[in-house]
Order: sequence, then C-alpha cells, then structure tokens
Amino acid sequence: MKLNPIFESSARRRMRTGKTALILTAYMAALLVFSLSRLSVFFGQGVTVGRMRLGTEAYIWQTALQLALIVVVAPALGAVSIAGERERQTFDLLLVTGVGARKIVLGKLMESFAFIALLILAGAPVMMLAHVTAGIPVLRVLETLIYLMAIALEALAVGMVCSALCRRTLSAMVMTYLAIGLLGGGAWALAKHGPLAAHYTYESLRVLGGMSTAQILMGMPLPVFFCPAVGLVSLLAHQTGILHTTMQSTLRLFDIYSAMKAAGFGAAAAACFGATCLSTVLLITLATGIVHLQTGLSYQKG
Repeated sequence: MKLNPIFESSARRRMRTGKTALILTAYMAALLVFSLSRLSVFFGQGVTVGRMRLGTEAYIWQTALQLALIVVVAPALGAVSIAGERERQTFDLLLVTGVGARKIVLGKLMESFAFIALLILAGAPVMMLAHVTAGIPVLRVLETLIYLMAIALEALAVGMVCSALCRRTLSAMVMTYLAIGLLGGGAWALAKHGPLAAHYTYESLRVLGGMSTAQILMGMPLPVFFCPAVGLVSLLAHQTGILHTTMQSTLRLFDIYSAMKAAGFGAAAAACFGATCLSTVLLITLATGIVHLQTGLSYQKG
C-alpha cells in the first residue's frame, strides 16, 4: 500500500531530528516521575484493599497529567505543520507536486497524530500500573488512552486550521492556544450560561430516573458534549466510581452531573467522544477548504 507522500516525507524528517527524541524523553520523564511520586506509598508495602483508593487516585492524576501534556504539545505540532512550510518557503513546492489540498492536510495531520500517539502509547506501561495498584481492568485503561488520542487529534485539527490561516508559526501557535482555550472554556461556559445552558429544576432532576438514557442525553445542553474535559471526567467517573465531588463542586456541574449520573457516566462519555470526533472531522474539512482556496489563489497568481 502506498503511503501519503506528505505523511511519509514529514514523518521521515521529524524522526531524524533531535527535537523528537527530546520531546519523547521529557514527556516520559514527566509522566514517570509524577507516577512514582503518587505511587510511592506502595514501595515495600504491597497492595492492600485500603491502598487501592490511593492507586485509583494516582490513575486519575496520571490521566490528568497526560491531558495537560497533550494540550501543550499537540496544538504546537498542528500549528507549525503548514505555517512552518511557509516559513521555510517550501509550501509552494508542496503545491506544485499536485498532491492536492486534501492529501496535504491529511498527510500533515496524520504525521503529527502518529507522533502524539507514540507519546501516549509510550506512557501506556506506566498507566497500566493502575491494573495492579487500583484493580482497574486493562480494557478500561485502553479506553482512556483512546479518548486521550481523540482529544489530541481534535487539538491537532484546531492547530491545522490556524496553521492554514497564518503565515508565521508564532502567530499560528498563539492563535491555536487561544482557540483551544475558547473551545474548551467556551463549551463549558455555554453549558452553564446563555440560551443553550442547562435549565434543570429540582423537580425535573427528580424525574430523570424514569427516563431512558437517550431521552436524558437529548435533554442535556449540547455544548457540554464538546468540552473534552467533561467527557474525560465522565469516563473516569464511570471507570473508578469516584470524582463525583469534582463534577459537583470543582466543575460546578451539579445539575449536569445529576443528568449524567441518571443516564450513566459511560453513555455520557460515549456521547462526548462522538462530539469530539464530529468536531475533529469538521475542523479537518475546514482546514482542507482553506488550503484548497489558497492553492487556487497560488495557481492564479502563477
């Protein structure tokens, strides 16, 4: 099978640089040091039922750290994908190859995603310690890793759109981080305030128990499904049975938490996962359209 030529050349160039090894080492070192600090209670003590709560909390914090690292690394990779080609004055060379806007965007996107997936999979052995220290099934840990990859792909798609719009990598990176903050924070804010917010009353929350999962999810505010943090917290609540206080107090989502609990945290997490995939497809389509328009303008100038 013939690979996308943009993906192949970009991947070869990335893996030959020392920066790639540095990022991978720093990512793994941060995850390993953090995990060891959280799991130090098990050193020489063994695993007991009483300590499994600590193992579960360590697993949640490991996931939160991975999410934080992804939010830092993934947007930067997406932002430099096309803007970097313009700075190196090689973007026009991509256009004259005739591969088309779709292959350019997908090739750049999948090359960056492959690197992020490598980072996440490299941290999988550390995450799998939760199977020993907290009794979390391996399949549940894999679910978390897949969800993190979906969030990373969405962040890369945001960076791809910003990279297609900007001519400089610095401008693209600033725009990308601002867009990530607006998308995540904006979705949470719209779920709490405005015309799309949840308007549950005490009586309406009481009758949720008699409704089907689909009815409950359809009655929830749409923006909440597009907030990756809420989806990830729902997944962890489904897996571990804790984080209830986090959703009710820290995230100030008591009403939405009650609806998610009635629908099932697993179903809510699946709905958020679907929304993340949908938004990713829309962003990739937008980036492809922008590059296609720029390609047409370049040919007209030529």
